[in-house]
Amino acid sequence: MPEEVSGERADNAQLYEAVNFILYLQSPTSGGFSIWEPAVPQPYLEMLNPSEVFADIVLEREHVENTASIIQALLAFKRLHPRHREKEIEVSVAKAVSFLERRQRPDGSWYGYWGICFLYGTFFALKGLVSAGKTYNNTEAVHKAVNFLLSKQNEEGGWGESIKSCTREVYTPLNGNRTNIVQTSWAMLGLMLGGQVERDAKPLHKAAKLLINAQMDNGDFPQQEITGASLRNCLLHYSEHKNIFPLWALGEYRKRIWIN
Repeated sequence: MPEEVSGERADNAQLYEAVNFILYLQSPTSGGFSIWEPAVPQPYLEMLNPSEVFADIVLEREHVENTASIIQALLAFKRLHPRHREKEIEVSVAKAVSFLERRQRPDGSWYGYWGICFLYGTFFALKGLVSAGKTYNNTEAVHKAVNFLLSKQNEEGGWGESIKSCTREVYTPLNGNRTNIVQTSWAMLGLMLGGQVERDAKPLHKAAKLLINAQMDNGDFPQQEITGASLRNCLLHYSEHKNIFPLWALGEYRKRIWIN
């Protein structure tokens, strides 16, 4: 959570109000965070869904991505403003971490709701857990997540996941086990968060080479399969995903490889 917004120093009262609202969104039962109102733990109400296409439109629910991002935001806020609702933030983060650990699937992945799908969710969950001090060596969830990502790397060194993962709720590779550079970037970032550089950087070397070779002469990266998703059946096109995530992954790769 930055101290400055649009070049002007954020007013403490505004930051406090934002944190107050974030804490309000946390589910008292699961510890996860929803989007715009507290989750309603009555899943049977989804039977009232009138849509033949969109899933999960009746109830507000907790999401892995929201929860992982809020863990990071609350911890960043706490470092800057340690006296504002200190104990409540500590309890909130602990509950959110527990939510992520419980939501992990047996194969080590997390279901991502706003992207496709398990690579996306696993990247977000790892960011949240690692920001809270969880590591490959001290937390089984991180260990399992790293193993999941490594198990899905294809022969050429990349990753690619189909939209079918969202509806089937089972990891489904792209036809032909093709590579998608955005999803490859998510997997790379997740592995680096999980400390893969220190153990065996070869999978990351292969993926980084693939991303570098994918960049076009004008500096842009090619548009491939859409990687945004919503309501299990909807594709969301975020045109800058193809540039943001490869550059982020390569920047982290260079920094970590240089250090090691």
